[in-house]
Amino acid sequence: MHFNRLYPIHAISLTLMALLLVAPTAAGVFEFAGGTNSVDVITHPTGYDGTGRKLIVTVGISPASAHAGDMEIPVQNAINTWNRLVPTIANVMTTGSNVPSDHFDFESVALHELGHCMGLAHPNLASESGLAGSDKNYTAATRGDNNVFDLDRGADGIIGSSDDIRGDDVNLHWFFKGVNNPFLLPEVIDKTTYSRDLNDLPAGHRYAVNGDRDVSKLFNIEKTEVVMQQGIQAGESQRALAADDVATLRLGMSGVDMIAGTPDDYTVELQYLGITENAHIVLALDDKVDLSVCKIVGNHINNDENHIAIQSGEISFNPGILWFFNQELTVAQSIPYVAISVNDRADSTLLRQGDNLVLRVALDPGVRNGNLADYWVKAMTPMGTFWLNDQLQFIASDTPISVYGGALMNIPSFTFFDSTTQDLPLGTYSVTFAVDDNRDQIYNATFKHAVIFTISP
Repeated sequence: MHFNRLYPIHAISLTLMALLLVAPTAAGVFEFAGGTNSVDVITHPTGYDGTGRKLIVTVGISPASAHAGDMEIPVQNAINTWNRLVPTIANVMTTGSNVPSDHFDFESVALHELGHCMGLAHPNLASESGLAGSDKNYTAATRGDNNVFDLDRGADGIIGSSDDIRGDDVNLHWFFKGVNNPFLLPEVIDKTTYSRDLNDLPAGHRYAVNGDRDVSKLFNIEKTEVVMQQGIQAGESQRALAADDVATLRLGMSGVDMIAGTPDDYTVELQYLGITENAHIVLALDDKVDLSVCKIVGNHINNDENHIAIQSGEISFNPGILWFFNQELTVAQSIPYVAISVNDRADSTLLRQGDNLVLRVALDPGVRNGNLADYWVKAMTPMGTFWLNDQLQFIASDTPISVYGGALMNIPSFTFFDSTTQDLPLGTYSVTFAVDDNRDQIYNATFKHAVIFTISP
């Protein structure tokens, strides 16, 4: 059977606390699921035939496209982002973004559309539902027997959250069983840990949560949204993946048996071919859409109604839009970048007792993304040595205490202390953020950075 589908965009639109305390994540939604197809459809990238191997999916820019040369660096950046599969927090950039306030960021939109071309759909109902306004932000589903979407935002008033009341709407969103949080990433992602069945939700949850930026605030996470969520705004950039984006692609990688670690598993790599039409996915600025759209063609794998492989993809962008073409080519760090700051300074500072103290950390795992490691925050103080524990509390101890053990992941910025110094003793403090190159609960501090501050009267 042969499929075509068009997807309008959108606008695409952890704190370390949440990031460090909980390992699991929710997955997302796949193209072709629902409608005339099975709601259990898993869509795979071009080239997958049920046999485990590395898939190479080629990407080109149409030579006939307007701004073809300007598109090259943003497209390469988006390709690199998908190839790295690094989950992030705080990936919605407004303040500090280099995107003019009246422009749309081409790289962010291309990142979203490439996700469609690899089989990922919107986690929310989005514009294809025919709904208007904020109703499009409810979690993706098909209409139930009553043939209408049942939409009730629940007691918290946040659309897309766990207390939404959806009547007989049939959920399309794959979530982590018993967890239902789209902003964290587990080590194993397959059908043993993920489900569409609402009976597998945690106690008290009514519906699958999606990765909308408003929903993220319920998890104490600011400025975070999954890339595949529909809804970007002018003047902002969203050039990094959230956990749900990574989890959904990896769920597909578990193959037709949907069990990780078996022979039908695959990996996928996007490969940029340049300005050419001879590629699996071709991008172009043309006059076919209002903002951007992805058109994909797919076939069932070995007549399996629940598994479809994409055959080709075309991505169109409206040339009449004010596009911002980022011209900074990003590359992965060869070793993890680890940083800590005190009041936004990366070295040392002098504080008066009663001043506000803000401590933040950042981490770019580079090519070691996904490697298991121990995370540490150590504070040398006038009162002795303290360690940040997994409840984000400083504990006095001569024996190291780790704050987290798990995969290295991208943390653009996380504030773990923001308070007055009024109750802190006078003197000098040294705070170190460190990650190891293994996970053994031994303080190796392979990659680290420290800041010093002094509190005076």
